[in-house]
Amino acid sequence: MLAISIAIGQGIACKKMSSKLEKSVLNGERSGTGSATIASSVPYNWSNVAIGGGGYVTGIAIHPTQGNRMYVRTDVGGAYKWDGTNQRWIPMLDGISTIRVDGMALDANSPDRVYLALNDGVYRSDDRGVNWSKVFSTTYDGNGDLRWAGECLAVDSLTSTVVYAGTRTDGLYRSTNTGSTWTKITSVPNGTKGVRSVAVDPSTSTSGRSAIVYAGIPGTGIYRSTDGGTTFSAMSGAPASPNRMVVVGGKLYVAHTTGVSVWNGSAWSDITPAGGANKNYCGLAVEAYDYQKIAVCQRYSTFNNPLYRSSDGGATWQQMNTAALPITKTLEAPWWPNSWFSSATSALAFDPLHHGDLYYTDWFGVWFTSNAWAAGSVAWTTRIKGDEETVVLTLTAPPGGVSLYSGLADVFGFRHDDVTAYPTARLYNINEGFSIAYCESTPANIAILGASGNDGTGTILATSSNSGTSWTVRTLPSGVKLGRIAISATNPDKMVYIAGGSTGAVYYSTNRGNSWSAATGAPTGAVNAIDVWSKDFSLAADCVDGNTFYIYKTGYLYASTDGGATWVQKNATAIPNKNSYLFVAARPGTNGEVWVSLDNNGLYKTTNGGTTFTKVTALTTTTAFAWGAPPSGSSTPTLFCYGTVSGIKGMYRSTDLGASWDQIDNGTEKFPAGVKGLAGDRQVFGRVYVGTGGRGVMYGQP
Repeated sequence: MLAISIAIGQGIACKKMSSKLEKSVLNGERSGTGSATIASSVPYNWSNVAIGGGGYVTGIAIHPTQGNRMYVRTDVGGAYKWDGTNQRWIPMLDGISTIRVDGMALDANSPDRVYLALNDGVYRSDDRGVNWSKVFSTTYDGNGDLRWAGECLAVDSLTSTVVYAGTRTDGLYRSTNTGSTWTKITSVPNGTKGVRSVAVDPSTSTSGRSAIVYAGIPGTGIYRSTDGGTTFSAMSGAPASPNRMVVVGGKLYVAHTTGVSVWNGSAWSDITPAGGANKNYCGLAVEAYDYQKIAVCQRYSTFNNPLYRSSDGGATWQQMNTAALPITKTLEAPWWPNSWFSSATSALAFDPLHHGDLYYTDWFGVWFTSNAWAAGSVAWTTRIKGDEETVVLTLTAPPGGVSLYSGLADVFGFRHDDVTAYPTARLYNINEGFSIAYCESTPANIAILGASGNDGTGTILATSSNSGTSWTVRTLPSGVKLGRIAISATNPDKMVYIAGGSTGAVYYSTNRGNSWSAATGAPTGAVNAIDVWSKDFSLAADCVDGNTFYIYKTGYLYASTDGGATWVQKNATAIPNKNSYLFVAARPGTNGEVWVSLDNNGLYKTTNGGTTFTKVTALTTTTAFAWGAPPSGSSTPTLFCYGTVSGIKGMYRSTDLGASWDQIDNGTEKFPAGVKGLAGDRQVFGRVYVGTGGRGVMYGQP
């Protein structure tokens, strides 16, 4: 059993290293190729840039007897627990390597115990998510199809020792010793989509555990056990594709792909809301104090999925958010569109200790009402504080004005004037933001590339001269999509664009993107992107010479000194090709100095415009790097890297151009959603922004 320890803080938490990284000497010189020393770690405070929700919350669980025991799971952003004192969500999985959550269960008899189905198996925590033990190895897919269904884990409410785990590919398992060992229940088939929901009925018992257990298999039906989970058989007449199941008062309620049904112990009844037949229902909740009160919701990839309530056990229903039963909405994040209500809704849950308190989870966060049974308008508010689960495509920090620009999946991204406050609006009203550039000398001049689809469908270019307050849509060469944009360091009218794809060409503009000309001598396919997830950041503008731009491809640096019109290969001897991620950036304040990170092939730099390169040998891998503000009294910019030094993967900074490095992740901040982008604050010394693949944008500072 693999035990993994996590330290959880509230807000900004300073995490101390258990042991300091001792000084060591590597071969090379002070330029970064030798005599490189690794300094002791510098303690950093780490937190999230305030964005607010933005990702799919696929499940919610509330403890039946203990207050302040509420949890949510997400598809790519981990799991959170509710801090009732501070009214915020606290991430629980920032110390585990996989944080995609496919299922969740609470123990009615052990209030601090939580089970999660992560991509590599079932994990258990006995202290509300501070420490975790992996108790069962199997394969899940927290970002897969039917991730909104569930729950695939269940704990018998009569005894903590009995736990059930439905799997994606291997049927149903049961543990009778709190997860220490597991036995496969061979009478339950896996079907084509796995066992996605398990529900236990404690109304009758056998051998000290609940006698009746249900297993929901989308596309196959529902299987039932009456002997405490030892054997199961198919239920005749059951819904063929169950999404969620709830057992109360000896009855099984099922939300499924064609309606809502209830099993009373001997027969099935259809209680689908009138007018909602043959619709896909997922969210389902029953009040603990009154089983006649039920809430259900349809689930489609749209907004305003119909949400219903019934006070008579499903005989009659009222649909919320209609003229007959209006709602009011309070949005904590001001950038949220008013239309974001009940979007791809996944789960519903009543708080068993507070009558009328109803929660639901959807594409972008968590919603809450304190009176689901109000006779008039029902008041809903988002509950997203601390829930930061956007997926980062790019980050850019200019040398003046705005602190940070983020490019994100699904919500495009933001201008962050204050990283502790929610943005007031999205940077641009399109889905995917994958390239953001600024003019070094006048950083209020910026350009963005975005798209309506993650395959680059509807790629647009827009420019702004006021840091994104207003925009002008520009043209792009015919037939292109995706790619990267760069702006001259001294003249925002001059731009270079690389089209995405294996044959993507290079273009230049002298009129801020109103028209484009094909470059000559430039490499093709330098941004070999088929979608917005590409990490080929191969284009950079020199930070001093406004006519000079750089492109890296397959070991060679190409340069243009005439605004992108003509290009020449600079280095005769190739450096390694990228291993996976590629980041190219010119050094601020210095003409002709360019650094290139090649992921597992390390970090290289040139000080003569690409003619020759030297390797920064202290770093054996460099996933991403970025420049930040210099220390007080110095003009040398700070260098941040996420990579490997002396065998230790982590976040590092150097204030002497790579001659020595300080580890700044405190040995505990491991960015489990992955480092997808990096930006050093160009205005605040020591601050660095980390773009993750599901935990939003994190930032650290001394």
